Amino acid sequence: MEFDAQFEEQICSLIKGAVPGRFKKVKITRETFLQKELGLDSLGILALVFRFEETFGVDLSQMDLQIELARLRTVGDLINTSREILEQLKTVGNA
Repeated sequence: MEFDAQFEEQICSLIKGAVPGRFKKVKITRETFLQKELGLDSLGILALVFRFEETFGVDLSQMDLQIELARLRTVGDLINTSREILEQLKTVGNA
């Protein structure tokens, strides 16, 4: 899978779908804070994980991943972690 601007747009679209109403007008950039600026608490992040699984057809519970939700502070963190997950999945799929 190629990771490009389209991939980042997909992740940003997932984030937009999970953002509570009063935060909908916040511009989403890689530097935007998930909790402070977008109002995504731990349940919001979890909902985002489910959207990610659905969008990319993966079951993260079946993968041996060590993702610390507390480390996902910005949109950029989420994009980078998403890339890492899909890269790992690709590597496992080719093994």
